[in-house]
Amino acid sequence: MKYAVSLFFGLILGAIAAIAVIVFNPLTLSQSKAMSNADMAFDYSMGAAWISTHSNRLNVPVVPKGSQLLFENGIRGSLLSSMPLQGQSGSAAAAGTRITVPSSDSEFLRSGLLVDDYWLISMPGAGTFFVHAVNNQWPLVRDTVVWVDLLNRKWSGSGQYDPTRGPAAAGARVVGLTGTLKNLRGVAQEHMSVDAYSGSFGALQGRLTIKSDASSN
Repeated sequence: MKYAVSLFFGLILGAIAAIAVIVFNPLTLSQSKAMSNADMAFDYSMGAAWISTHSNRLNVPVVPKGSQLLFENGIRGSLLSSMPLQGQSGSAAAAGTRITVPSSDSEFLRSGLLVDDYWLISMPGAGTFFVHAVNNQWPLVRDTVVWVDLLNRKWSGSGQYDPTRGPAAAGARVVGLTGTLKNLRGVAQEHMSVDAYSGSFGALQGRLTIKSDASSN
C-alpha cells in the first residue's frame, strides 16, 4: 500500500514538474533583441487584414467572413494573410502578404513553437522585397491559448512579444526583388503586442523593422 501511495504521489509530482518545464522553460522563450537604427518600420494589425484564412485550427478571424478555408493536406496548418502596412507617419506605406507554416526545425523543449513566416512586401513606387523569418510563437500561445482558452483564466494587462529567432544570426533574412529595392539585403525583427484577448487574435498588432546590410557597414 505504501508503495502504491508513493508511486501515485510520485506520478503527480512528476506531471507537475513536466508541466512547469514546458510552461516556464527559459529555452523556449523568445531571445531576439531590439533592432537599433532601423531603415524601415512597418506596423500592422490583424484586425485590419484584407485577407486572412487558415484551416480553422487557429484563433484568428477569417477575413472576409465566410472565406474558403485551407483544407488541402499540403497547406493545412498554415496561415495566409494579406494586410496594409503602415509607415512611421501612420499612413499606408506598403502591402504585405504573409504565409505562416510550422517549422521543420521546431524542437519544443529546446526551441519552443517555431514557425516560418514568408513575407512579400510591396511598396508603391519603390518595388518589392521578401522576408523569411523563423519565429518562436510559444510565449504568445502560452499567454493566450494555454492560460485563457485551456485554463479558463482572464486576460490581464498587455502582452509584448519579440518572436524572431532567425534564420540569420541577427534576425530574419531580407532580400530585395524589384524596383529600387532589388539590391536590398538585410535583416528584420518583428515585435507583437496583444492588448485584449478573449479567444481571438483579432486585437494582435505587430511591427516589422528592416535594417539593410549597407547601413550596418
